[in-house]
Amino acid sequence: MNKLLFLASLVLLAACSTLKNAPNQLQPVTVINSKENILFTTCSGMVESWGSCNSKAMKECKGRGYEILDRFETPAAARRELTFKCK
Repeated sequence: MNKLLFLASLVLLAACSTLKNAPNQLQPVTVINSKENILFTTCSGMVESWGSCNSKAMKECKGRGYEILDRFETPAAARRELTFKCK
């Protein structure tokens, strides 16, 4: 019984680690307007937060900073969207 519980715990920990790292791969930054360099990303669900969106924007802008053009969030925070422009 203890071995089964230990094995289940390891599987759950591995799954959580995978979920934490997956959003940056699954929800990439997309270009909305290439002339004006306007970009869009999402950070939806329980695993990601506004901090995830901000990290993606900062990484995309290579640390130069960015200007937030629009933020959208559903009441239950199931969907978050960030439209931004690199400085």
